[in-house]
Amino acid sequence: MSNASYPNPGVKWGLIGGLVAIAIGVALYFTDIPMLFSLKYGILLLIVFGMTGVLAGLERKKARGGHIDFKGALQPVFTTFVIGSLISSIFIYVLANFIDPGIIVKMKEAAIKSYESMAPMLRTIGTPKDEYDKGLADIRNQDFSVTIAGSFMSYLIGLFQYFVVSAIIAFALRKK
Repeated sequence: MSNASYPNPGVKWGLIGGLVAIAIGVALYFTDIPMLFSLKYGILLLIVFGMTGVLAGLERKKARGGHIDFKGALQPVFTTFVIGSLISSIFIYVLANFIDPGIIVKMKEAAIKSYESMAPMLRTIGTPKDEYDKGLADIRNQDFSVTIAGSFMSYLIGLFQYFVVSAIIAFALRKK
């Protein structure tokens, strides 16, 4: 089947992935705000979008009778990541700017607390006190605002990373 006669399943699975990302975000908002802005949350989203991307690729493969080339698999998989991560980015922007603008202060406090908890380890590896103090001052002076420009840049940077993951998934799904 050509792409014109069969819609891209990546749209459907991207919307599903985005809704799951919002559900996870809401759960973290009420249980663990610092995790909402952590690497762990990013990894969790990667897993969600990866799983929905695989499902989109498999749906396209099934629609094509079990045979799919790399390009045919890449399109729905990457579309899933594009849509899901866009929804997630919009959610974080709306949360930080309209629902709970005070979350910015909580993010900053969590970053300071996290850095301070690393002090014993940093001393163990020989980090000079003035270097530690400078790092702490940098965090205290950092602007934690969630802006449209910052959100868009984070989204674009994430797309480059997600493209690599999408290509790996598409390579695994392909069958000529």
